[in-house]
Amino acid sequence: MLEEKEFDTWNELKKKTHSYNILSTGFPNEQEVWICVLGKNIGREQNGGEIDFSRPVLVIKKFNNQIFWVVPLSSRQKKLDFYYNFTDPLFNNVSAIPAQLRLISIRRFSRKLYELPSDDYYKICFITRSLIPSPILKIETPPFERGISEPEGTVDT
Repeated sequence: MLEEKEFDTWNELKKKTHSYNILSTGFPNEQEVWICVLGKNIGREQNGGEIDFSRPVLVIKKFNNQIFWVVPLSSRQKKLDFYYNFTDPLFNNVSAIPAQLRLISIRRFSRKLYELPSDDYYKICFITRSLIPSPILKIETPPFERGISEPEGTVDT
């Protein structure tokens, strides 16, 4: 029953989050850590925090001023291949969870916390990329310019 109440609370907050005005404090950039409203998720997905369903995330890729790839951060460090443990600029022990990479809207961003040092950012990007299936990684440069491309055959599996 508690779980059901959390989903109801999240649904109400999600409606408010959807109607938020876009940030007046500037737009997130790659390598920055922001607090974001992630919500109540299912199963082992990273939830937002207990009160407002928010948690820190690292911006991995900015597609435009509306959508971003982010990696959730946790204060629980674990020795797993898909975690990256580090100490943030505020001297907190933190884990990035690249396996939980997700696409989010600008409307989920609340406030910027800090910019991650380049060394940690590049390591997290490397781990994130390493989690993508290997046939995709064999392509070192895109076989097309930006925009719509023509099919170029099949990929060996």
